[in-house]
Amino acid sequence: MRRVAQDSSATAVYSVQLEGGPSGLSGSVRLAELDEVIYSEEKIKIRYGNGYEHFESIRAPQQRTGSGSASEPMTFRWVGRTKIAE
Repeated sequence: MRRVAQDSSATAVYSVQLEGGPSGLSGSVRLAELDEVIYSEEKIKIRYGNGYEHFESIRAPQQRTGSGSASEPMTFRWVGRTKIAE
């Protein structure tokens, strides 16, 4: 898993499509615009409010690397939320 840094120009291009979860995190989202993100090709963990929203990829890796467009954002579906320990 990789953490997205706010000042990294390389991460500014990572847009993903999020399904489910809080309304403020649905639709097309640029990872670099969020406060705290930990991601891989299979999972994304986003700090949101007093917790973390968890999303998992809904496509198999071979489908992402196949004949699909490279500019098409990966799609992740919400799978749950965890609260930040106090």
